[in-house]
Amino acid sequence: MKILILTTRDLHNGPRMIREINTLKNHFDLVAVGKSPPIESQVKFISSETVFTIFERAIGMFYRFVTLNRGVITKYLSVQVRINRLLREIEPTIIIVHDPFYLQYLFSRKQKTKVIFNAHEYHPKEQEADLIWMRTWGEAYFKTYQKYLPKLALLINVNQEIADQCENEFGVKSLVIPNASQYNQAPKESWHYRKPLRFIHHGIPNPDRKLEVMIEAFRLLGKSFELDLMLVNNESEYYNFLKKEMANLSNVNLIPSVSFGEIIPFISQYDLGVYSLAPVSFNNRMALPNKFFEFIQARLPMIIGPSPVMSRYVLNYQIGKVADDFGAESLAAAIRSLSEEDVNNFRLNLEVAARELSMEHFESELLKKVKEISE
Repeated sequence: MKILILTTRDLHNGPRMIREINTLKNHFDLVAVGKSPPIESQVKFISSETVFTIFERAIGMFYRFVTLNRGVITKYLSVQVRINRLLREIEPTIIIVHDPFYLQYLFSRKQKTKVIFNAHEYHPKEQEADLIWMRTWGEAYFKTYQKYLPKLALLINVNQEIADQCENEFGVKSLVIPNASQYNQAPKESWHYRKPLRFIHHGIPNPDRKLEVMIEAFRLLGKSFELDLMLVNNESEYYNFLKKEMANLSNVNLIPSVSFGEIIPFISQYDLGVYSLAPVSFNNRMALPNKFFEFIQARLPMIIGPSPVMSRYVLNYQIGKVADDFGAESLAAAIRSLSEEDVNNFRLNLEVAARELSMEHFESELLKKVKEISE
């Protein structure tokens, strides 16, 4: 059985695609279309530029603006022709698509190919704080969901809250597969409580995440607590802004990012993880991100803002503390309240969380569903 994985994202460092490929690679013949080749060499790779060209994306800006004002996503005939050709050449039993933009190209002809949409978030509210975006892209994605979700063989979402949103809005149930990491053995080195406590935060510098709140919290905390921000240098204005914010702080450092496979071993050197995610949108409020599970597999207790989904896991498993609100003062207070007994207990509880919240715990459900669809 052949499966086509279709995206314009990087395949070599996209956690959700990497885990999907790892789950399916020994059971199906995989072909992946993406921006960069997957880590697994046994997976046939096709560059997404052969299907969605830079030229078309450039000339499409004007047409997108016009059509998005009507809540419609521009559709290119040339892209449709290439996708049709791709499907004829590969003849997949199943297509797994990761970008809602491309759903419109997969139901335009009579075909037996079944389509799975592996959603990375709730796209109709991706930039909820931006009213212009919501009236254009947000409306367009809502209509895309409305039209195509009922046609899917399977909808996959990252948590139950987003799955509930899709069922309430569009009447479509989801398979919930969180962004869980593969199970990782606990570090062999014994851990000792010591000051200063060293915290790590890693990820992409996105302005919506308000990472400056963490910088301000550690400014308030002083020398007994240190923070390393391991951020992807996307050369954005926001990245440079964060650099300036921490320039005069001796206990906050910006460090280079590491490859996907090195994240968990690298961050396991630290004492705790930290993440306060501003609730500026539905997706931020309901986030259960990769780094949450990477903290767990690195056996790092975490201090987080009161994001409801992350908080539920942190409190249920007793693996960290939740700040009272999303401000710097509350985050600093939660960190300052940590005792040696707290941290030791959190680290013990992480052993249970690491097993029960590992990808292995969820991948059997994904494999089972995909096999059922392929029959």
